[in-house]
Amino acid sequence: MRLFTLPLILAALPATAHAQFIAGPAPGGPPMPGISDRGTMTTAPSVDRDIDTLRDRIRAGRNSGELSKREARGLKREAGMIGTLADRYAADGLSDSERRELDTRIQVQRAAAAAQRLRGRSRTP
Repeated sequence: MRLFTLPLILAALPATAHAQFIAGPAPGGPPMPGISDRGTMTTAPSVDRDIDTLRDRIRAGRNSGELSKREARGLKREAGMIGTLADRYAADGLSDSERRELDTRIQVQRAAAAAQRLRGRSRTP
């Protein structure tokens, strides 16, 4: 019985070894700049620009007296958290859902800053 199984095992080995060396599909070439292997954005330049614009608006509101020091500090803190989150997301590539979340947070922050600035205008004589 052993003599019969040994040739059978030896005959099966080359077939399994051959299966390991079958070539897969050719790689698609280098990824486009700014896009990771998984097809997501690796950087968020427009998010950085939006955050910078938001900070400029907060600074302008504070300088014009439309925002109190406390309001400006809170808005700057939130803008900083959005920036930190954007950096964290961009570290492994920015997915579509992460990009939408950042855009939504920026829009909410813009609206909050605008509302506080308008409220500040109504307080000034």
